[in-house]
Amino acid sequence: MLEVVNRRLELLKLEGLGLSQAEIVKRVSKKMACSERTIYSDFECRQTWQPLLQGTTTPAEVLLKVINRYEEIYRQASRRMFSSSNELAQLGALNIMLKANFLMSQTAALPELINRLKALEDKTKKGVFVP
Repeated sequence: MLEVVNRRLELLKLEGLGLSQAEIVKRVSKKMACSERTIYSDFECRQTWQPLLQGTTTPAEVLLKVINRYEEIYRQASRRMFSSSNELAQLGALNIMLKANFLMSQTAALPELINRLKALEDKTKKGVFVP
């Protein structure tokens, strides 16, 4: 069971780094000494194991986890901005802080946006005109 968890964590890590599915399959099967079909199977059934593995089972939990990650990125960038004497490092840290703030605000607005879209969809299904 532990090897299954490790294999799937490696899959998620490589996917998070932006690798293609084919490259992930190749790397994980080699690293974990398993067949490529096993990795493809993990991709196919990920709806069942990924939320459990990542500890998120509801959209609200996912949202909180994402916001927490953005806050941590902001905190680390802030520390680097104030502790570095290199002007380019400070500028880079400020840029990351700005992006993290923007992404946090966008993420925080998502639930309200989704609720509005659902309301519009409901009105449309009922035949109510929505300008």
